[in-house]
Amino acid sequence: MHFFIFLVLFVILGNGFLKADEESTKAFADDRPNIIFFLTDDQRNDFLGCTGHPIVKTPNIDKLAGEGRLFDNAFVSTSICAASRATLLTGLYERTHRFTFGTPPIANIHTNQSYPALLKKEGYLTGFIGKFGIRVRKGARDTMFDSFVPLNRSPYFHKQKDGSLRHETQVAADRAIDFLARAKKQSEPFCLSVSFNASHAEDGDKKNHFPYPKVVGSLYEGVKMPVPRLSDPKVFESQPEFLRKSMNRDRYFWRWDTEEKYQNNMRNYLRMISGIDHAIGRVIKELKSQGMAQNTVLIYMADNGYYAASRGFAGKWSHYEESQRVPLIIFDPRAKKEARGKREKGIALNVDIAPTIVALAGARMPEGYQGRSLTSSLEGNVEKKSPEDFFCEHRMNNRSIPKWEGVRGQRYKYARYYEQDPPYEFLHDLESDPMELKNLVSDPNYKKKLEELRNRCSLLSAKYDDQAKADSRKVLRSVQFGLLDGGKKVSGDEAIQEALALNPESHEALVARADLNERAGKFGKALVDLDALVKALPGVDQLRQRRGVTRFFNGDMKGSIEDFDAYLKNNPSREPHHWQRGLAYYYAGEFAKGVDQFEIHQDVNSNDVENAVWHFLCVNKIKGFEEAKKSLIDIKGDGRVPMAQVQKLFAGKLEPKDVLDAANAGDPAPDDLRNRLCYAHLYLGLYFEAKGDAKKSLVHIRKSAIDYAMPHYMGEVSRVHLRARTK
Repeated sequence: MHFFIFLVLFVILGNGFLKADEESTKAFADDRPNIIFFLTDDQRNDFLGCTGHPIVKTPNIDKLAGEGRLFDNAFVSTSICAASRATLLTGLYERTHRFTFGTPPIANIHTNQSYPALLKKEGYLTGFIGKFGIRVRKGARDTMFDSFVPLNRSPYFHKQKDGSLRHETQVAADRAIDFLARAKKQSEPFCLSVSFNASHAEDGDKKNHFPYPKVVGSLYEGVKMPVPRLSDPKVFESQPEFLRKSMNRDRYFWRWDTEEKYQNNMRNYLRMISGIDHAIGRVIKELKSQGMAQNTVLIYMADNGYYAASRGFAGKWSHYEESQRVPLIIFDPRAKKEARGKREKGIALNVDIAPTIVALAGARMPEGYQGRSLTSSLEGNVEKKSPEDFFCEHRMNNRSIPKWEGVRGQRYKYARYYEQDPPYEFLHDLESDPMELKNLVSDPNYKKKLEELRNRCSLLSAKYDDQAKADSRKVLRSVQFGLLDGGKKVSGDEAIQEALALNPESHEALVARADLNERAGKFGKALVDLDALVKALPGVDQLRQRRGVTRFFNGDMKGSIEDFDAYLKNNPSREPHHWQRGLAYYYAGEFAKGVDQFEIHQDVNSNDVENAVWHFLCVNKIKGFEEAKKSLIDIKGDGRVPMAQVQKLFAGKLEPKDVLDAANAGDPAPDDLRNRLCYAHLYLGLYFEAKGDAKKSLVHIRKSAIDYAMPHYMGEVSRVHLRARTK
């Protein structure tokens, strides 16, 4: 029988185009700049000397700010290391790249467009040192980095070859210096990402929360730390209950709830930051020693902010400025003197880092990037305006960290914690209330602004979500569709995993995954996806047909017939063609209905021996073998080997051996021979079953189902039959 596949959904494939702008179309030259991107962990914007902290000593970073560009209004779009680092790498919001703790790895479609992947492709030597903090798919690291040196905390002190212990921050600087030597030797422009674990607390150590490098151990000794801002208990008490009971409060009691804890931990926290500054100073010194300093752009940023006891909180995660606002400094030694040492007031984001690095390198800018290049600011170009607002969110699944989404503008900030019942909203006027102490949601004077920002948040959320869905469709271009047909299973699996990570409700991806599970004989798993599709798309008749086939293969004959009937109710013209329902009737024991189905199928397919045989088998179950033989439909013109011999076998004119001889006759190609024998043994098995010889029947059915297994509909029927008869 010919297997009909009803197309359910079509994957609309798009091509990833690259866009060019005035900053990224510069011709490559030998003097392309080197780039080092220093990233710290858990540091808000005001914990540097150059941003106004009264105590912390960061002379090397301060010098970069004094001779480069300090961005006073730099933020992260998601305040947690995993999602923010994925944004830094890919130039995409979390709503698009979909990565945070507990999610699938970042899709290759995104890592392939990451700044290190693009620069490596254009001849840069790319390196990574330190805390990666994200998960990528197989092969992605090699696509992005020539050198990958992961360093982790827990513990911060790493044992060296000589048995000594060295702090991770200093080890990161050691490895960076090693990388510079390699870059010097290879005479290639380089892009090095140095991602410190500091100043993240050591969560597993409830006594020594902030282990610092020995080199800064004498700093701040005896210095009284200033009280945290917004430390009045009334500020904490004004928070809604779900924030008062969040992880930010839990960890406050780990580190900050007593004066002794606060003084000790804050002192050590500042030492960690000074340790980072010391490490950066070592790298800068090596750049000068190697003669690279005058052509190396340095970028300094943090992956998220940090409460550090402000508002009675620890950690980050929520919508307040302490959580979102981070330091950002870019030093370009090639910049004109008049453009240096400036402070940028416009909004800058973590999503801007990838496009900035790509533009600095003169590489072509991916069309999908959602940030902007900050290079115009470095050149003193005030004509290019910064964005008026940006989308922000936190989507990690954790009961102690409430999810939220919002918009932060130049004056107003809106946030909605959408999983609260009902959703809980904040509206802050940052001009009149920079500390965000007043929630204006219930103020009638701000009703219009509230509605405006609600709509803006929904618009941006949908925009970035739609891009993820579009990327999901692009990923599926490598998947071959069609039930039980050929296909590259490995690449298909990977593509489908990526597509579903980007859009868990992708109908195209669910169909594709059902395909692959069916090819693997995992019909139960395929039905999970098909059930979801039928529920999501109740008006798509072809889905009922599709699921009916899969239910049949899974042994659910009642469910199969139910789906076929539903399909045919709305497509009555297909009823005579529906031999699949006839097979389901046979295995469901509804033999009279099977007779009727195969008789009407004869009207539209008069040269099919298989239809005649299944009609025979149904009659045999009702009236016996001899009556079935009398009613055998006479078929002429089925040229498939060995169908003519099968017809004569059931008519009593040939023996079983004749069917096998016909299948083996001539010099068929191996695949053709296997297919012939699959059919031959299937119908010999059915013949012996009709004759009442169950033992001989199973011998042939096993040969058809296993020894000569074929990945087509009737090949699967042999396996359905085998399972039904060997329960």
